[in-house]
Amino acid sequence: MKSRFKYRIYPTSGQKHQLAKLFGCVRVVWNDSLACCQEKYKLGENKPTNSELQKLFIT
Repeated sequence: MKSRFKYRIYPTSGQKHQLAKLFGCVRVVWNDSLACCQEKYKLGENKPTNSELQKLFIT
């Protein structure tokens, strides 16, 4: 049986700012890795592995 939990957080204004920065960075990394995968697909190459994507886009 699987269970699910639902949480609600109430961040302070400083925490809201830090979360916005974090999610902005995550979005950039996701979009860059997605573009890389799409380009490889167009060229007929194999999709890069997760470890290859991490080496390319996560600093």
